[in-house]
Amino acid sequence: MGQLDGKVAIVTGAAGGIGHAVCKTLAGEGAAVVATDIVLQGCQKLVEEIESSGGKALAVQADITAKSDVMRVVDTAVQKWGRIDILVNNAGTISFGPVAEMAEEEWDRVIRINLKSVFLCSQAVMGIMKKQRSGKIVNMGSLAGKVGGIVVGANYAASKAGVMCLTLSLAKELAPFNINVNALAPGPIDTDMTRAFPPGALEQTINQTPLKRQGTPQDIANVILFLVTENSRHITGEVIDVNGGILMDI
Repeated sequence: MGQLDGKVAIVTGAAGGIGHAVCKTLAGEGAAVVATDIVLQGCQKLVEEIESSGGKALAVQADITAKSDVMRVVDTAVQKWGRIDILVNNAGTISFGPVAEMAEEEWDRVIRINLKSVFLCSQAVMGIMKKQRSGKIVNMGSLAGKVGGIVVGANYAASKAGVMCLTLSLAKELAPFNINVNALAPGPIDTDMTRAFPPGALEQTINQTPLKRQGTPQDIANVILFLVTENSRHITGEVIDVNGGILMDI
């Protein structure tokens, strides 16, 4: 018996490192997983891995900044498995460079992918979760959303701050329907995004981290698993730091 037997989960950004780990972890606990990404090939390979291990999964290509695509993902999940219990808003992109040199299009691109997608996906599933009177939504914030852009661009930091504030708003709105909404604020995690950091920036950040290491996608997946099970039934509206101690607060 898995912790998520009978549950249906949608995971965005499933083709990336964190998304891949989240999908496999949830499927490993019995959830049927809808893996969605703008890159279909990575999702298809992921689904093959899950199914070969006896799990249930479905790959759906989608641009989750477009409402029509988001609704298609949700409709596909409901048609296939009849319900939606879990939404993990993991999709994201990164940006670098000072505000003074940032093009308006680059500002909009990051806000659209990182923040607008969370709004669209959450809005799309909440009606279903309300009818079920249960649901779990987990959003991906960032350390940068708390301290501002230093290594990363201000547009990235602002988008993640927006995600975390949206998390609190959604938690208040959906609590009467027994829907928990929480977020993570990771520090640097070993993914393609951190590998794109400017030379020396990642090493400097790790050196400033009390645990002296970079997080892994599985570190994030483990926390998400906790947040989507009944073990976290009395937790909502929280932003959980997963950063090796680089930012500690009360």
